[in-house]
Amino acid sequence: MRKKLSRSRVLKKKLNLKDLPDSSKKFIIIQVDALSYTLLKKHKEKYMPFLNKYLKSNHLEAYSSGYPSNTCFTQSGILYGENFNIPSFRFLDKKTKTKISLGRAQSANFIEKEILEKNKLGILKGGTSISNTFSGSADRCIFTSSHLYKTKGGPKKLKDLFLIILLNPASTIRVIFFSLIEFITEILESTKEVFTSIIKKKHFNWPFTYPYFPFARTIVNATLREISTKTALLEINRNVPFIYINYLGYDLISHYRGPERLSCLEVLKHLDFEIKKLVNKAKSKKYDIYILSDHGQIPSLPFLKLYNETLEDFLKKATNLSTKSFTLNDSEKTSSSEFIYKKLKYIYRDLSLPLRALTWGLIEVLKFSFKKQEKKDPSVDWSKKEQLMVFKASSLSQIYFNYTDKRMELDEIEKKHPFLIPRIVNHPGIGFIIIKNKKNFEVISNVGKVIITPTSVKYIGERFLDKYSTDKKLIKQIRNFASLKHSGDIIINGDYDGKRVISFEDYHFGSHNSLGGKQSEAFFISKEKIKLDHILDARALYKIFIRYHKEKLYKSNK
Repeated sequence: MRKKLSRSRVLKKKLNLKDLPDSSKKFIIIQVDALSYTLLKKHKEKYMPFLNKYLKSNHLEAYSSGYPSNTCFTQSGILYGENFNIPSFRFLDKKTKTKISLGRAQSANFIEKEILEKNKLGILKGGTSISNTFSGSADRCIFTSSHLYKTKGGPKKLKDLFLIILLNPASTIRVIFFSLIEFITEILESTKEVFTSIIKKKHFNWPFTYPYFPFARTIVNATLREISTKTALLEINRNVPFIYINYLGYDLISHYRGPERLSCLEVLKHLDFEIKKLVNKAKSKKYDIYILSDHGQIPSLPFLKLYNETLEDFLKKATNLSTKSFTLNDSEKTSSSEFIYKKLKYIYRDLSLPLRALTWGLIEVLKFSFKKQEKKDPSVDWSKKEQLMVFKASSLSQIYFNYTDKRMELDEIEKKHPFLIPRIVNHPGIGFIIIKNKKNFEVISNVGKVIITPTSVKYIGERFLDKYSTDKKLIKQIRNFASLKHSGDIIINGDYDGKRVISFEDYHFGSHNSLGGKQSEAFFISKEKIKLDHILDARALYKIFIRYHKEKLYKSNK
């Protein structure tokens, strides 16, 4: 115990952190990224034994994360009660001609600034954000996308984070051990998948088709997980009143392999162990504990593997326009690679010789990655009179024409491209599209149409939306989604057959972001029972957490 206390004191001193006065109003939010309510119920007994036991004295609820079903949309709703400007994970701000990819620090910061213009009070004011997209007004941000570049003393901050591991021999050993395990496991799984998929005539990802993936898996499921947990434990020790930590590992591997593959379920085992540590420490410090997910994920098949062409190739033929596509393979990967490269370069000289040897190899790989990618990064060419821009995010795509900086409507699109809409909806990989038509929105498929007005809904032809969801809230969710700022001129939802959805990203065998199945199905665990079956999206959760600030606000206004 003395060693632990001593280590904790040293760490606080090194990081220049002080204990905060204890408060009766404290919470910690622990997020398991992409784990649906259904899969949690199905696998908790075998793969999450601690959580399974914890639920015997706590309440588990399902809630709808809304449309689009992605982390950024959900977290913005929880943190600020606002998500009006997040129509996808990747999209275009036509007015400012800005490409947005929320895997990039600059983009996350840009969107958070827009949100702060509407609501300056995030639920983490006075608290800490760990591994999130947005800060929620937190005083301290660790691996939080919107703060990666703008945080003062950025290079020193990352060096400080590595101290969390290096000052604890057990943590250092765990990181090295799990890094090796994750890397070797990925190589073995990839190799095995080649043989089994060829025999069973199934689609699969070739090993090293995406060479960054084994490294991403290693970083997220070893280094990042350890730093995140240790940081959260440190913040609990300091009595930080509001903490939000997100674990990304399950989501990452599910995209690459599918949500119920063994490698994904094994990640849940490790996360269960991390959750146990946090819950036990938080209980001892009398925190209110909330454990949740941000959306679900379902099996998918990539558009490219099924039809031997990408979505942008298909749209190029359908429109005869120059077409640009924006995905993970573009600038967002460059951004993160360059960021980690610069930070590792900074701490390199302070490392021991063995760690220098390991770090040097990673530095060279990252340098090669972002330098190569910079040359390929597509840009929006506004000088061209006619260009189509395709922003793909898993099973959802936002399509923009560069004719105007305003959102194009149905009659304008039909006038310029009379046969485009029938061509799109008749493609077997496309489920439906959404287009604005004056004050209305039209949801169009190859078998019918739904016209959504501000006050009513009209069905023409088959009720095709029933196969995506029978939830009574669906029409309201579509109306809200189609009204979001920065939405595309044409919004494309991948086809869903009741089991799998079509993904527009070339390597996704697990998807979310669109409609269909459990993509929008998230879970929420709390001590008190909170009914959430009525909510449209995660904005409703903001009210649960902002009440922790109300007493403080009331006192300050006296």
